Amino acid sequence: MAGILTVYLCVDFLQKADDFIRHQANLSTIISYFLYSLPAMAAPSIPMAALIATLLSLSALSRHNEIVAMRASGVSLGRIIAPVVAGGLMIAAFAFLNNEIITPAYSERANHIRNVEIEKKEQKIVFQQRHLWLRGPDNSIANIDLITPDRTEMLNLHIYKLNPDFSVRERITAGSLLWQDGAWRLRNAWKFTPSGDGMISQPADGEVYNIVDNPQDLGMIAKRSEEMSFNELWEYVRKLKSSGYNATRYEVDLYGKLAFPLSSLLMVLIATPLSLQRVRSGGAGTSIAFAVMIAFSYWGLMSVGAALGRSGTLHPAIAAWIANIVFGSAAVYVLRRMHMSNG
Repeated sequence: MAGILTVYLCVDFLQKADDFIRHQANLSTIISYFLYSLPAMAAPSIPMAALIATLLSLSALSRHNEIVAMRASGVSLGRIIAPVVAGGLMIAAFAFLNNEIITPAYSERANHIRNVEIEKKEQKIVFQQRHLWLRGPDNSIANIDLITPDRTEMLNLHIYKLNPDFSVRERITAGSLLWQDGAWRLRNAWKFTPSGDGMISQPADGEVYNIVDNPQDLGMIAKRSEEMSFNELWEYVRKLKSSGYNATRYEVDLYGKLAFPLSSLLMVLIATPLSLQRVRSGGAGTSIAFAVMIAFSYWGLMSVGAALGRSGTLHPAIAAWIANIVFGSAAVYVLRRMHMSNG
């Protein structure tokens, strides 16, 4: 794992080095950014690490005939591989916890460091709980219920324009804020202005309220799927569906949050018979070559499934689980054959 992350960090640093130099980022800030980025880098690396570790350890035992010695001593094949399978289960559990708890929090901090501390962009988020609160122009704050996947529309807004003493001088409710003709324009909106003991209301459709410069800037505000926990993504999908938007892409990612952590266990299961039966010559290079071949096959099938799911060709659940189903079936089949042949 340490080796994979070292390579990952080196490549990522080289890709971002020009940005760091251009924004004159200091060394401590750069180090902090990469430390907070480690859990996100680890997420896709854990299955590969488990696969290589299994192949290296068990193939070494097989090459030195230690598996034969254990079998001759009466140790069953099931008992030999039980610790490896238990390790795979623990790695899969850690991968799930990393995706659910560690990565979302650390990725949010890493994005803050890059966007605010390195690139010196204005931090517009006031706080985020059930809804999103942003600072807007003209001493205002806005409460947003939902940002659409294409980042061109915000739904169910409550905008509060404040006086210097923080009293409300104007309140706006809007069904949406739409990016149109180079500006953010209110839709289905009403403006409420205090007047004496009463309130003056008037329509505000079409008024410009540029809360951010363009849709791309919402990238530092709205989370990506991999930055959300399962519950957050579940809630986002529910809101998209209730608002009439197609949430298929996010449904695939939602089911993937359950499917992908199990890939670590699958890598262990499929590497076990390969390392015990086939990798009996060659050294670490042969094991790593097998690992790369298996990993690329898995991720290739997973990518194809995700693409078919997002296009609507496959049901999102099937699209997210198809790689696990294929590789899990193959692992069970090979393990059963190995057990029967050694029975």
